[in-house]
Amino acid sequence: MARRGIDLGNSQLQMGARLKKASSLLALSILLSSIASIDSSYAATKKPTPKPKPKVLISPAPKWPPAGFAFESGVYARVPTSKQLVSAISAKKFLANQVKNCKKFVCGAVQVAAEPGCQWWEVDSHVYSKEKVLLGKLKTIVGTSSPFEIRTILLVSPEPIETLEFITDIEVVCHQDPKPQGAAGSTYTKVAEPPKESVSE
Repeated sequence: MARRGIDLGNSQLQMGARLKKASSLLALSILLSSIASIDSSYAATKKPTPKPKPKVLISPAPKWPPAGFAFESGVYARVPTSKQLVSAISAKKFLANQVKNCKKFVCGAVQVAAEPGCQWWEVDSHVYSKEKVLLGKLKTIVGTSSPFEIRTILLVSPEPIETLEFITDIEVVCHQDPKPQGAAGSTYTKVAEPPKESVSE
């Protein structure tokens, strides 16, 4: 160990320092032994403390009715914003796979919920061109939802994306009876209609 000139000082002072250090160690050892004896006598009389029970964390109940939803006869529905849709897609893998189709085809989305839950959902909607020409009618069918569950339904049409096509006139039906056998997930009926007249201001 490197020294820093302490040996060049007064030897008596050095010895005194050593003695002082030794007496300090002795006092410390006596103090520790007395504490140990007090602890052992206290431990003999002390009752064992029961281990605290782990706290059970209860997740808060979802807010109901959901904000921003239209309501009728126990059924709630809304057209989600882009942010709400991204959040829903990131939480559900099957939606992330389904939304890939929307790079090629005209799509829409709706979020639904029902207080009693649903055996199956039916969503009717219309697909329009950017000139507000009705291109077709889209029926989308999806499966069960639990009571108070908010479900996101993508409306994927077979109409190819060109510019500003859109899906509107969305109607939602919650069915409590079993889904009919052979009911298709999506049915599209092509329509041709003259463009709506624009209103001059």
